[in-house]
Amino acid sequence: MINTYLKNLIKEKGAISMYEFMNIALYHNKYGYYMKKVPFGNDFITAPEISQLFSEMISIWLMVSWKKIKGDFILVELGPGRGTLVNDILRVTQKFTEFYNSMSVHLVEISPTLGHIQKQNLKNFQVHWHDSIHTLPEKPTLLIANEFFDSLPIKQFVYSQGKWYENKITVENEVFKVTKQKVKEQKEELPDSAVVEVCPTGMEIIKEIERKIKKNKGSALIIDYGYLNPPYRSTIQSIKEHKYNDFLKNIGDADITAHVNFKALQGYLQNTEATIMTQREFLYSLGIMERTNMLMQNVTNEKRDQILKGFLRITENMGTLFKVMIIYPINENKVF
Repeated sequence: MINTYLKNLIKEKGAISMYEFMNIALYHNKYGYYMKKVPFGNDFITAPEISQLFSEMISIWLMVSWKKIKGDFILVELGPGRGTLVNDILRVTQKFTEFYNSMSVHLVEISPTLGHIQKQNLKNFQVHWHDSIHTLPEKPTLLIANEFFDSLPIKQFVYSQGKWYENKITVENEVFKVTKQKVKEQKEELPDSAVVEVCPTGMEIIKEIERKIKKNKGSALIIDYGYLNPPYRSTIQSIKEHKYNDFLKNIGDADITAHVNFKALQGYLQNTEATIMTQREFLYSLGIMERTNMLMQNVTNEKRDQILKGFLRITENMGTLFKVMIIYPINENKVF
């Protein structure tokens, strides 16, 4: 049992960081949520599952971005879930033969359970799987990370009464608790009780994405819920069966995520440029309104309502909370 495993680890160490707790809860090879469960549809739903419009707009972005490569490239998706997005992309772009024939598909997935589902859903296409971004071919790259960075473990620091603390997980009377532990003094001063979240794995991955784009050409599209200005509060949330869950309960059986700090991700980039916008702005710039109107012609009222509901959900309901960051080579003309 994961609770016993964690409690023994905490008793041995005295406390573990939020980062270590989340990493075990989500990615432990035996107990981790993503390693043993199929979360998509059961606990939450992502944009490609909500509406085909999302995948169609991503396909347009890929084909426009490819024109700057003008040759063979790899399409990469980080954390592809069920494989719905890449399946839709391959289906949509098949008719554009020059683009389609230039593409080699590479998926980065560490979950054996999800990898098996992806292989079933993508059995009609030639796809390559990796368990690390570091093993991808060194070729021009168009990379997609949709709701990937929010699933990475974070560290949490708290500024309280002029001193800095780190939030750690302890056990008290056999119950998991968040406890502050003092850390070395830092110069930055913030409002009292301000929480700062840091994602070490996100920093490592964004720097590797940048290295690949700088070396090989291409672009990266990162879509996630997050912020530009730090809210200075905990953004950790847990979802189980589409309902909010205390992240210290149902460990290994519930998703745990944190909002993505897009300004921090952008700040890690030194050799590429990045544009950040809302998901709504991004989808509208690609013509989602026009495509929606086209799809709603000559269909039943029920189908029209379904299309409109999906459109509103990804543009209005999710449209401002979700941000889009596009990474591209320095001095390259912006497309969006």
